[in-house]
Amino acid sequence: MRFFFEAHQADRCCLCGSPESLTGEHKVKATALRKIFGKDAMVIGSFDGTGGPRSAQGPKSRAFHFAARVCAACNGSHTQGADHEFDRFHASVSEMLLQGKAPELVFNLPEYEIGSAPYLNVFRYFAKLLCCQVAESRGPRPLELSEFAIGKRDHNLVFLNIDADPTYENFLDSFGEHQFAGHGGLTVCADSQCSLPTRFRSSLSLGAVRYNFWIQYDAAVQTELQHFHPEFWGKCEAAYRKAIKASLSD
Repeated sequence: MRFFFEAHQADRCCLCGSPESLTGEHKVKATALRKIFGKDAMVIGSFDGTGGPRSAQGPKSRAFHFAARVCAACNGSHTQGADHEFDRFHASVSEMLLQGKAPELVFNLPEYEIGSAPYLNVFRYFAKLLCCQVAESRGPRPLELSEFAIGKRDHNLVFLNIDADPTYENFLDSFGEHQFAGHGGLTVCADSQCSLPTRFRSSLSLGAVRYNFWIQYDAAVQTELQHFHPEFWGKCEAAYRKAIKASLSD
C-alpha cells in the first residue's frame, strides 16, 4: 500500500523526518522583514479583532518562527536555492504590481518557464511553508510535498495564485502607505457534499503582494487521513462543522 503521509513527530524535522540538529524556520523570511520594515519598530498580531497587537523584537524574533522544527540540512543546503529564488521572484512580482500589471505575468518571463529550475524552486519555497504550516497544526508530514520541497523529486504538487492583499489595501485606505507582512496559517478546505478535506491551503503577504498556495487531494489521500491519522482528521472535521455553523448563524 502506498502511503502519502507520515505521522506527526514534534521532535523530528517536518521536511525529512530527521531528529538531528533541529532549528527554527521563519513564518515570514527574516530578509523580507528587514527589507519591508528596516529598523522600524514592529508589532505582531492577528489584526482580526480577537486580540491586540504586541511588540516584536526584530526580524529574528522567535515570534516569527514556526513551532514545528526543521533540521539544519533542510533549513540550509536543501532549501537554500528555493529561498534565494523566491527573493528574486518576489522582486519581479512587486515591480509588476507597481507598474499596474497583473502579477501572474511573472510566469511569462523566460527564467520562469514551466519546469525550469527557477520555476521549480519558487514552488519548492511554498511547499516548504505548507509543510511547516501542516506540522504547526500537528498534522502528518505530507511525504511527496516534503520531498519536493527539499529537492528529492521534481513533480510539483503546489498551486499558486498571486494578487493584491486586501488587508493591505484596507489599511492603505485608512492609514496611507505602511509596512505590512503576514501569513494565512493553515486552512483545510472540505467538499460541501461529503465534508471530506480536499486541500491544504495557506498564504503569504509581503507588502501589497499576497501569495495564495495550496495542494489538492483525491479520495485515496482522504481515506489515509481518516484511517491512519484520526486525531488530525478529527480536528479537520471539527473545524469544518464550526465553520458551517458560523455560516448558518450569519
